[in-house]
Amino acid sequence: MVQKLTIPPQIQSILVWQWLITICITAVLFIVKRDVALSAFLGGLVCTVPNIYFARQLFTKRRIAVAHTLLRSVYVAEFIKLGLAIALLAIVLINYKEVHPIALFVTYFITHSCMWAVPLISHQFKIKSNKSKHKISKKTFNQTL
Repeated sequence: MVQKLTIPPQIQSILVWQWLITICITAVLFIVKRDVALSAFLGGLVCTVPNIYFARQLFTKRRIAVAHTLLRSVYVAEFIKLGLAIALLAIVLINYKEVHPIALFVTYFITHSCMWAVPLISHQFKIKSNKSKHKISKKTFNQTL
């Protein structure tokens, strides 16, 4: 049985942040030097497109199956994601002769770091907001006494 699902908000936020980081780095570098900006944009694209593929493969269809079948589908999606990233990187490096490798790889790694940075930062904000809510509720409780 196949049921349509949407990508969870946590994963969507990572993908959005990857695009935002790519666009911001590209915009800053566009002011400095346009061909460096294009290399940076391509680096972000090489990182983000395979992640979008992976998220869509895992979360747009949910199959009711045994655990080993689900695990196999995760491994296949990850393998294709890695292959797609390698292929995109090869296409950029072979076809774009004026590529600036430092801009390409730095943007790739910064964009890739969103996969761990966004959940970490959002978790910190949740902790801080929960503490402030807790303080408000204590204050409210003491006023009612």
